[in-house]
Amino acid sequence: MKEIVVSLVCTFVLAPVLAFAIFAVSWWGTAPDPIMPQPSHLAPRNTNTTTDPPGGNQVISTSMRPVSGRLLFLANCASCHGADGSGKGDLVLDRPARSFKDGGFSFGNTLPAIERVIASGIPGTPMPGFKQTFTPAQRRSIARYVQSLGPPIIKSDPDATQMVITDRPRVVRGELASLGADLPSHPRGIIAGGTDGLSWEYRVDDVRLLAVRQGGFVQLRNWDGRSGEPLLPQGRLVRLIDDGGPDASFLVDGRPVRSVLKGTAFESDTIVIEQLLDDSDIAVEEAGRAITIGPLSGYARSFRFGNPKNLKVGINLHLVGEPKEIGRDSKGVVWYRTLGPDGLVELTGLRNAALDEQDGSSIAVVAGGTDQEVEIVTLLIADWDDSMSRTLLEDEVST
Repeated sequence: MKEIVVSLVCTFVLAPVLAFAIFAVSWWGTAPDPIMPQPSHLAPRNTNTTTDPPGGNQVISTSMRPVSGRLLFLANCASCHGADGSGKGDLVLDRPARSFKDGGFSFGNTLPAIERVIASGIPGTPMPGFKQTFTPAQRRSIARYVQSLGPPIIKSDPDATQMVITDRPRVVRGELASLGADLPSHPRGIIAGGTDGLSWEYRVDDVRLLAVRQGGFVQLRNWDGRSGEPLLPQGRLVRLIDDGGPDASFLVDGRPVRSVLKGTAFESDTIVIEQLLDDSDIAVEEAGRAITIGPLSGYARSFRFGNPKNLKVGINLHLVGEPKEIGRDSKGVVWYRTLGPDGLVELTGLRNAALDEQDGSSIAVVAGGTDQEVEIVTLLIADWDDSMSRTLLEDEVST
């Protein structure tokens, strides 16, 4: 019995193990040597020229791992620009290379701008293009390193400089750029924006409306007050008052007067410009809003006067041509038609004011009383026909 068990163990256990061991040793001795990957060069040679059009076929690197932007710069760019980016490389060129240390970036120091120059070069200069040499990732890596060689960058989000109107009006103060040839800028100005999409541009050393715009509000490029750059209105120009250089806004007893800004206030969805007329004790609260009458659209300006001495007050209408009366509507607004800017027709409605003329200018004379509210409506249309009279005189006003 014992002999049978030993025989079975040798046959079914030891024999297979011994056979496998012999096979493994034989295979190991004849196996080929492993094939190790050959390392690529640090950076491929620049095979592009300034005359090659951008967009050629890329030569994808076979590197096992990415190479840093610094190493790529040292191998391909330092011979001209210097290892420190000072523009003092070993090669002698027909002109000095750009010094990145001094901020010498041909087309700006943003990453996309630097990448475009790396890829396409600068035709007519010794700067070649590397589009066929480097992959997009390598160009971005070099661009980051080149950017780091320059002066410190103050990062800003372009969207953060765009002031927008959402659910409430806004007012921004700052310098206003000139609105026309031979016109001065205005170091003291405000732009008031309402939720209706209109914005109102005022100079405030002597308060005068300069322009009415529609659409975007303001790009503010002078957040810290030290850049010296004026406010940049974003809206489409609806009405430029007297070509950007209007005369005084108000007259008292027929005499133009200076209007002093006292402050601004929010009232519903509009902004009130609070003013005081010089040498008269007349307080003015001015506000503007969008308005539509039937298919016609425009804007309305309202004025509330505190006139304790009951002086004669006039508002300069800044009309281009001689107004022709159309008629009076059911709300007591008297309408006039005149030639508007840029060949348009301007329709003007006056409530609680009478049209007058002084020194060739159209003036809205405020009705008597110590406290009065006046409204001036402006509609700009391409063409006029007599059927529009019914629209003006019979349709309801919408705001």
